[in-house]
Amino acid sequence: MRVLNSLILMSLLMLVAFAGCSSDDSTSPPPPAREPVVIQITDNNNFEANPNFSPDGNWIMFESDSSGNMDIWRVPVVGGTAEPLTTDPAFDSSPCWSPDGSFIAFESERGGSKDIWVLDLITPGAVPVQLTESGHNDGSPAWSPNNDYIVFESNSEKSTGADLWLIPVAGGDAQRLTTTADGVYSRSSAWSPDGENIVFETNRDGYVALYTISKWGLNPTRITSHNGYVGHPDWSPDGEEIVFEGTGSGLSEIYTVAATGGDVFQVTMHGGYWPSYSADGTKVVYCSYGASSPNVWTVEVDW
Repeated sequence: MRVLNSLILMSLLMLVAFAGCSSDDSTSPPPPAREPVVIQITDNNNFEANPNFSPDGNWIMFESDSSGNMDIWRVPVVGGTAEPLTTDPAFDSSPCWSPDGSFIAFESERGGSKDIWVLDLITPGAVPVQLTESGHNDGSPAWSPNNDYIVFESNSEKSTGADLWLIPVAGGDAQRLTTTADGVYSRSSAWSPDGENIVFETNRDGYVALYTISKWGLNPTRITSHNGYVGHPDWSPDGEEIVFEGTGSGLSEIYTVAATGGDVFQVTMHGGYWPSYSADGTKVVYCSYGASSPNVWTVEVDW
């Protein structure tokens, strides 16, 4: 029996060796790269930018000039007819949602200078309320997930460039988070899901990079290296990644990077700007140039 078992074992080894020395030494081709599932939400000849999902996942809000000037609009997440949220002759842009979706903040020139305004979406007939009155260029608000602060960019206290400022949602004095020389900007910020840190784009190193900073302006940390323009970041709901637009490949595309920095992963393959995560982290909404103007699109990122 021991001899028989030895013969069987030798036969198996010979078969394995023969297979390994076969003249066909090609390996199985790697599976094809998975194309992300991309869905076009709007399709028109208007300029659209800065889209983001509502916290309940039912709407996508964005800015558009379809009314003849820039206003804030929203469209069902599955697409369809968009409706205006603001209808002022002034320039309204860069909208963001409150954590519960009942308010929005946006930048507007309706007060004579670019400031941050807040609109109640629940109360019928509500009109926007001015939050900042610096008389400078205040823009790109981001509402904290804890519903306590709004971070925004402003060139207040400097002649050129911009810094990040923090203002209570209820109003009051704004606090400066970054202090940089003229010509240096810190802008396009987004909150970490725990409300403790902020990611933003800046040219403080002589080139554009993404940085994180605490909500009190401490511990600035660079998370991207120089490889073309990077900007308009958003933090994933699980806190693990940051999505952004970048021109490393020439055309602006959507990328992700770990919140602590590292290698970047390209998400889109046909252009993309102004990315923002869905509340469940499975999709990113962004704008991409179509035949003549940017339209709103979504792409899966949970793979």
